[in-house]
Amino acid sequence: MKNKNILVCVSGLTPQIVTETLFCLAVQKKVKVDEIYVLTTQRGRNVVLGKDEHHATPKSPLKKEINELCKKHKIKKPLFEENDVHIIVAKEESLELSDIRSDKDNILFPNKVCEFIRQKTSDPNNVLYCSITGGRKSMSVHIANALSLFAREKDKLLHVLTKEEHEFKGFYPVNKQQAKDLELAELPFVRIRSLLTAELKMPDLLKSNFDEIVKTTQAQLKILTPQNKMILDIERRELRFANNYISLEPMLFLFYYFFVDSKERGKENISVYEFISFDTKNRFLEYFATYYPTRHIKNQKWFEKGFSKEDFRVKRSKINSVISELIDDPDISSFFIIDVNRKYGESTYHIKAVTERFKIKF
Repeated sequence: MKNKNILVCVSGLTPQIVTETLFCLAVQKKVKVDEIYVLTTQRGRNVVLGKDEHHATPKSPLKKEINELCKKHKIKKPLFEENDVHIIVAKEESLELSDIRSDKDNILFPNKVCEFIRQKTSDPNNVLYCSITGGRKSMSVHIANALSLFAREKDKLLHVLTKEEHEFKGFYPVNKQQAKDLELAELPFVRIRSLLTAELKMPDLLKSNFDEIVKTTQAQLKILTPQNKMILDIERRELRFANNYISLEPMLFLFYYFFVDSKERGKENISVYEFISFDTKNRFLEYFATYYPTRHIKNQKWFEKGFSKEDFRVKRSKINSVISELIDDPDISSFFIIDVNRKYGESTYHIKAVTERFKIKF
């Protein structure tokens, strides 16, 4: 299927940046732009529609100027409608954002930008050309951050430059000198989409709000250095992380090993009921028979009857305390403790870190 080139602009009170970017792409670079989207505020939408009452803002609708630009330079008109699909305004319940000012606004707007960029990059046929020229500086930062998270190699971050005497006088160059003074810069940026979706294997992360993604990604990046692996030394019954290690008694070590071993076998989530089953008891008997003398466990209750819910609760609490002692950074330790997916009557337990973060030393 043919690629679709999409121009995405953040705009405040100067919608001219949309037509200037379109001019640079379509006229100067000969890039066929198929669709245009504008991310803005409530007032910014009024400006785009030519309805803002302030004397300094343009009164000509952006759509009209796009049509005139395309007609003058004989290029195909991109799809751009005066609706909520192409003019995207951040909303809070039924109230639209009038401007980007408060800390609360600066959380809401990036979530909207993040949602839009995530949606458009989910289609492999879309190619995004994102301009940071317009809007408040914070708005430009948000779109750049969203691109870092979700952009593919083919997506681009752009900035339009012109001489000061030409700024805001018209919607696009009207003579050769103005056209010469208008420059399009492609900005390099770090793309971590493949890191999030492939190596970290966390598809739910791509469904989160921007602030949640930032927090989770920051924690994820901390554990990616080669030394940040959990080593399970079976012979020594040691858990080692970086330069720290803790020796455990056989049962507690094997309790943690059971979750890592299950993860490597493709079993991510384990319920308490699965843990107290006879299948799990037999797994532990097999562990002891393979790694440690069984004479020390024959007097234990679980040896005959299997584990109880209390056994699980106590052992999970102990091993999580050990992990927190072993790894003093809570962001990192949260990926190695035995965490819980809480659901009434159906809670399951798992370790967040991917299997590549573990090394079993036999």
